[in-house]
Amino acid sequence: MSAVAPLKQPVIFKQPGSWLGRAIDVVVIGAGGNGSEVVDALATFHHALICLGRSGGLNLTIIDDAKVRESNLVRQRFWPSDLGQHKAVALANRFNLALGLSWKGLPFRFPDERVKDAIENADLVITAVDLPSVRSAVADLDWRLQNEAMWLDLGNGHRHGQAVFGALNKRYRNRYPCVVDLFPEIREMPDDDTKSCSAAESLKTQDCLVNRTITTAGLSVIWEVLRYGSTGKNLIVVDLETGGQSAHLFPKG
Repeated sequence: MSAVAPLKQPVIFKQPGSWLGRAIDVVVIGAGGNGSEVVDALATFHHALICLGRSGGLNLTIIDDAKVRESNLVRQRFWPSDLGQHKAVALANRFNLALGLSWKGLPFRFPDERVKDAIENADLVITAVDLPSVRSAVADLDWRLQNEAMWLDLGNGHRHGQAVFGALNKRYRNRYPCVVDLFPEIREMPDDDTKSCSAAESLKTQDCLVNRTITTAGLSVIWEVLRYGSTGKNLIVVDLETGGQSAHLFPKG
């Protein structure tokens, strides 16, 4: 009988024991199209976890230095009453008032020393800023990070996008590759800071539901970890043009 090589087991990220019995610290970088949808979904997650008996739910910090402008209305989770306010502060206040929370909105542009404490204590960082420089800065963080900290990155174009769930701490990225590991060309890409002048113009570059669709796809992975304890999903790609969605698993070890 010939020897048979053992099958490689799929790589699974299991919810760390350090996440249990307390509030999970989440940092959201970016409070625009994807970020505002993320915060809205995390508020739902927090309430759901409390209802399920999960101690503490989520403790959230939102980082974004931008203020709400008219062009942000409709496609982002802001209303005319929010105009002129810092996006991060407006979102934090909204859910603090609605749910009796103490979430924080930090009106700074990442990276900034004033957000260092939040990043160092984070169990999960979610980037919702479609700027290559921000992704590169997160990937190259030399601040002290939680050993088991994870990173969800969301990005999209007009009618398509992707969500990448991987490790934030460099020592685990061979096992759980992050967005910059999967797409190294990000480091060579320039930022596009072009701003729309109106809500109608904004919809020409990013369709009405694309942010909600990408956010739902990405955060479904986070919910899988929180509710069921593990996930094997590394990358989710969504195309609203075709209606297709595909999931890619962590590379086998």
